[in-house]
Amino acid sequence: MNNKIKWLREKLRGMDMQGMIVSNPINVKYLTGIRAEGVLLITRKENHYITDSRYIEEVQGILTIDDEIILHNFTDVSPYDDENFFSFCETVGFEENYVTYATYKNYMQKYKANNLEETERILEKQRMIKDEEEIQMLEAACKITDNCFSHLIEFIKIGMTEKQVAYEIEKYFLEHGAEGLAFETIVASGSNSSKPHSRCNR
Repeated sequence: MNNKIKWLREKLRGMDMQGMIVSNPINVKYLTGIRAEGVLLITRKENHYITDSRYIEEVQGILTIDDEIILHNFTDVSPYDDENFFSFCETVGFEENYVTYATYKNYMQKYKANNLEETERILEKQRMIKDEEEIQMLEAACKITDNCFSHLIEFIKIGMTEKQVAYEIEKYFLEHGAEGLAFETIVASGSNSSKPHSRCNR
């Protein structure tokens, strides 16, 4: 079984929970590598990922037999299936810092869980502990960032706009191994430099 899901199951067992609904896409990606829209259900015996037809092919290309995750197109999941995912589960966890009250009520009605309880941010806390692969990725990101800064020292010239510099930063990252940007690029000069999250407007 996927080691991260195995860890989660053991953690839930220690909290006297028999299942969990994982809907935060960041946590889903952490556990499975899946980036598609959907919900991961950790049930008493099985793991289920429910998404829509747009993402089925993509998810099939990510999951392996070792993940032990059953993939569903949500149109094929009946209300009867929903009600039975957590059969014999006394307590099911949910992500209290992500789920709205409306979604919580929907979960209660949809999955017919006896008790839905907070999981005390167990996934967020675990994500703070980096494994060897994650550390290597952080080191690679820091190296690209350092090299980008060195490049900019030579690149920036008087008369350039903030947008020109921002574009060069983004282009450098993507051309040197980055998968994407963590957040919108911030370049601020002159009167804009006192704004902590200034947006390029010139």
